[in-house]
Amino acid sequence: MEQFLPIIIIALISFFVNKASEQKKRATNQEKPKGPNSRPVQPRQQERPVSPANQKPIHEKPQPVRVERPRSLKEAAEILLSQMQPQIEEKKAEAEDKMEELRKEAAAYKEKAIEMQRKAEAVKETKPAGPQIEPFFQQNDIVKGIIMSEVLGPPRAKKRYGRH
Repeated sequence: MEQFLPIIIIALISFFVNKASEQKKRATNQEKPKGPNSRPVQPRQQERPVSPANQKPIHEKPQPVRVERPRSLKEAAEILLSQMQPQIEEKKAEAEDKMEELRKEAAAYKEKAIEMQRKAEAVKETKPAGPQIEPFFQQNDIVKGIIMSEVLGPPRAKKRYGRH
C-alpha cells in the first residue's frame, strides 16, 4: 500500500490542477461572443487502455491516456492505478531481480569472510609462543606521567595567571 501512496497523491494533485485549468478555459470561452459559424463542443470519449501485446517498447515513455473526468476521488485513484499497473509490475520485477543478485553477492562475501577467518586461525595456531619483548613505554604510562606531573607539581596558587 505504501508503494501506491505517492502515485495517488500525484494523481490527486494533477486532477485538481486540470480541474482549475478547465474552469479558467470555460470562463474565457463564456466571455467570448460566439459567432454563427461556431461549432458545438463535443464531450471527450473515453479511450481504451492499450493491451500488453500492442504496447510500445519499454524504453519509450507511454503516452498519457485521456479518460472521461472521474466523478469521485476513488474513481480517479482506480483509473490511475489501472493505468500504472504494468509499470508497477515491471519495477517490482526489476527490484526482485536486483534483490536476488544482492543475495548472491552477500553469500559470496560471507564465504570469503569465513575463508579468511579460517586462514587467520591457522596462522595463529602455527605462530611460535616465544617470549614477548615489551616496549619501554606503554600507552597508559604517558597518560599517568602527565597526571602525576600535575599532582606533584607546584600548586596553582604559586603559578602566575597572566602571560609570561
